[in-house]
Parts: sequence; structure tokens; C-alpha cells
Amino acid sequence: MKLHRLYAKNKRTSDWLKQWIKPAVGGLCIASALLLLNAPLTDAAAAHNAVPVNVKAMQQQGVYTVWSQNWNPEVRNTLQQFCAQYGKDSPGYNENCHPYAVFDFDNTTSIMDMEEQLIIWQLDHLAFAIPPAEMETVLRTGIPPEKLALTYGANDGKDRPVAIGDAIADAARDYDILYQQGQVTLRGSDLDEATRNSAVYQDFKSKMRWLYDAVSETMDNSVSYPWVTYWFTNMTPLDVYTLAYDCDAYYGNPAKGATWNKGTYNGAVVPDSRAGRVNVSYKLGITVTPEIKELYANFEKNGIDVWINSASNIDVIRAAVNYFQIPGVDGIVAMTNQLDANQRYKNAYDYSLHPQTQGVGKALTIDKVIRPLYQGQGPVFCAMDSQGDFNFCTEYKNTKAVLIMNRQRSDDAALCAGIAVYQKKHGISLAQANKNGDTKFILQGRNENIGQLWSEDYTQLLGKTEPAFLSQKGETALAQLEKGQSIREILQQDTKLKDYKGYKSRR
Repeated sequence: MKLHRLYAKNKRTSDWLKQWIKPAVGGLCIASALLLLNAPLTDAAAAHNAVPVNVKAMQQQGVYTVWSQNWNPEVRNTLQQFCAQYGKDSPGYNENCHPYAVFDFDNTTSIMDMEEQLIIWQLDHLAFAIPPAEMETVLRTGIPPEKLALTYGANDGKDRPVAIGDAIADAARDYDILYQQGQVTLRGSDLDEATRNSAVYQDFKSKMRWLYDAVSETMDNSVSYPWVTYWFTNMTPLDVYTLAYDCDAYYGNPAKGATWNKGTYNGAVVPDSRAGRVNVSYKLGITVTPEIKELYANFEKNGIDVWINSASNIDVIRAAVNYFQIPGVDGIVAMTNQLDANQRYKNAYDYSLHPQTQGVGKALTIDKVIRPLYQGQGPVFCAMDSQGDFNFCTEYKNTKAVLIMNRQRSDDAALCAGIAVYQKKHGISLAQANKNGDTKFILQGRNENIGQLWSEDYTQLLGKTEPAFLSQKGETALAQLEKGQSIREILQQDTKLKDYKGYKSRR
């Protein structure tokens, strides 16, 4: 049975960890898995011989691998080599301690962001369980009081600054009115025309979605990432799962909401507004492509365990895994809030389980939750798209390959993209990179206007007609590699992180 189906949040970390133990993982009993938190580390992945693999021979032998022509050829070839070189039929494979892969979810496993789509579903259906008297407190959660005065543009054509605290006050007032009208329900509903056209509703949904952008752009990630999960306050995990599944069934369906374009909330003028009118745009459409499901399935068939490490809420990811029928998932770690005595979410992150699963917290969560199940080993394969994945995709010594979904990022994901382009240009294979002590980076493109991967390493971003390849930061990294700098030097000196642990610094 897959671990995401076994997930059951308990009060104590030890009890929670027991729910994630999979008997097939290293043949571990629960006690030994817990003891492995302090066990000596070994590099089992190093036992594999870094030699080229004959893919044709592999095919004749019936080895499972990826075939889709929508993979970029460099990516497909590397994935084929990887499955043969580190899978169950390779010489160094350890049946008692499987190699494992760790995938980011939003914009890596999926195209577009699950939780961002869910907040649109919540707003369009007024699906909340927060008592109106608590809404302003919930929306202020985690935001330092002095930062409530920070401003963000109203997007009203005048570049007018709006204070975050003022928008929170307006949204809470609007919510109270809508709640007293009986419009707010746990599962949400199809709102009638009068409600949809009302100024108070137009103001509420535009302010709430605007706040998501404003908090994300002005606050530290440790504030902004959990902030949006507090929208689930007073819901049970099953409530959130059901809501997310309903959302996926609509926005993940090409016949319904998967329109692959942008929507807009245009605010309204309401009496006594502190913030005034704000406008905001958002994306429409989510999917998990056949190619990604093919990859998950082939890792499973090749004896490579697969974990998801996401900055979205745990129940949102569980719903996506089940709705999109993603095979081969052995476990999920994701953002999880505390539960009250009635097993309903509080507006407080649960640090007793693991750190926030964003940024370096993703690596720290691997160290706390996943590595003890694999005799202290780090992931042999990682998949990423942005800054939040940079630490766990570059810091583990025994990571052999990293898949990057190209979004032309200007953050540290651009460094990884630049490295991928350099390795491809110079014909550096997986075996050669690993023999040199390096990770093989591979760059995959997609067409966001139709929600599909394609056989290029550049991407057509949503709403754009021109392809996007490397950002300036990625181009700079590529140029520095051409001048002779090493991957280690590029990652260490050009990262935006002040406390970066370092390339291949974690065992």
C-alpha cells in the first residue's frame, strides 16, 4: 500500500512517522527506522558503476523505461540511462535499501500550481469554515505587526500603493457580510447571479487574491508559504482533501476549467473601504502530464522509490495524486498545520512533524523524515522548477540526476538550468557527470498554453507567443561554465542564499 494512502496525522511526531513506514523500504521495523535518525551514513549510490548504458540492449531485455516523444531527447536519454544505471537490474542495486527520488509537486510534477488554483475555487464558491469574528486574525497570522503597513500595487492602472493591513481589514469586513447572508459554506456552492455581481463579493474575492500576491511578494517565504494554508482554518483534513479534489476535477478537466488562460478579479467600490479598489489576475488550468506519470511509473517498476516534497498543503497534494492517478508514489511530505481537539486545522504550522517544506526546509524535512528510512541516504534523483527546490536538488552528495522544468526562472533555479544547457552542449552524459563527481542536470520544456510537455528544452509561458529559454542569470551561469568555472563554484558563488550549505554537502 502506498504511503500517501496511509497518511494519518497524529499528535506526536513518532506516531506520525510510524504511519509512513513502508515495510518494503529497507526491510525496516519501526524501531530501527527511528534509530536510523542517528545512524552512521553510507553512500550506497556510489557503489553503482558510472559506465555508459546500452539502451537498445536494455530494451531487448525488457527493462522498463520512458518512451514518450514529448520528452526532450536529452531528457529522455538521460532518464533511460538513469533507470538502467540505478534501477533494480543494475549491479549495485540494494534490495534492502532502495534508491529513491524526490519530486517537487507544483509546476514540476504538475503544470501550474495546485494550491493557487484551489484558492480560486474557494473564492468562486465561498468555501470557508472560518468564523467571521476570527477572519481578520487568521489573515494576520504570521505577519509581523510592523509589516502590515507594507504596500503593494493595486493594479488599478494608477500604480496606487495599498497597505496590506488595510486590505485585510476590508476582506474581513466583506467576509462577515457574506457569512451573515448565508453565502459562505464548508464545501462551497454555485453562487447566484445577485451574489456574484454584488460589490461586497467583488471586493472580497479581489482583496483575498490580491493579498496572496501581496504577502508573497513582500514577506519572507517563512511567512507567505504557510499564510495561504490558513485559509483552511477550522476544516478537517478530509474537508480540505474533498475541496481540493473537487477543484482538481474542474480545473484539471479540459471540458471544464482547464482553459489554459488567465482570469481577472476586478474589485468594486464599497463604502468605507480602507484599501480602495484592487484588481488581480490569475491562471486557469492544472494538469499532470502523461510523461510525468510515465516517469513515476517507470521509477516504481525499476525499484526506485518516489517521494513528493511540496510547499502546498498535504491534503491538497494527496487529492491531486489521487485525482490525476499518479502511480508509484511511496510518500508525501508537505505543509501541515496543527489540529485542534476536534481534529480541525488551526492557523498554526505544525513544526513537531517537520520544518516548512519550502526552501532549505525541504532538505531538512528529507533529513528528518525520509533519510532515516533509507539508512541515511539522500535522494538519488530530484525534480524541480524554482528557488524553493534549489537546496534539496543541489545539496545531497549521492544525487545523480536532477530534472528541471524550464520556467525561465531568474532565481537560483536559473543556475541549474544554465548547468543543464552546458552539459548538453558539451555532450556530458549521466555516466560522465557522475564519474566526475557531479550531478547530471536536464532541462525540460513545455507549452503552458495547452498544458503539455514538448520535445524542446525551452518553454512557451502561459499567455505568451515567444519561447522562453534562459533568464539572464542562467545565461551568466552558462558563460561562466564556458570560461572554466566548476559547477560547485557556480552554485556557491552565484546563489541568492546567504546560508547555502553547499553543492553535495549533505550525505
